[in-house]
Amino acid sequence: MNQFFKYQGYSQYYVHYTERVLNLRQAIIRGEVIVAKPVLMLALIDGIDSGVFTNNRFVLNEWLEERYLKLMLQYTRQSQFNKPTEINNPFWHLSTDGFWHLRLKTKEVMNTTPSKAWLKENVDCAFFDDGLWVLLQNKEWRSRLRDFIVEHKLVEGR
Repeated sequence: MNQFFKYQGYSQYYVHYTERVLNLRQAIIRGEVIVAKPVLMLALIDGIDSGVFTNNRFVLNEWLEERYLKLMLQYTRQSQFNKPTEINNPFWHLSTDGFWHLRLKTKEVMNTTPSKAWLKENVDCAFFDDGLWVLLQNKEWRSRLRDFIVEHKLVEGR
């Protein structure tokens, strides 16, 4: 595949997934937009960037939990809530946005957000759409998507 087509493919994926990011379904509680989903996406991108995640298979591990918490504290400095949203919420609910998928070990249907322990025990892994995974393999496009998420979902005046 020549560079032009390679660039065009990344460009098309970028346009598609930035639109998906703009349309993330985020909870609004007492007037505050909950930033847990975009923060989880940043933590996942950071994990790819640092080599923690080398294939399209994500598990709820200590590294991801720590990175997510650090980013939540950074982006919710002026929150009305005493503590940041726990990671189980976006890890589970991001799957409603159509590009994050959970491979469950169980057929059990959950009517509420499962606990972190339940996710660790019952989710084999989570994974992105193939197109998003391809985009995230390119450092330049990964950085662009990360910057887009910060600019459009996490900074003041969004």
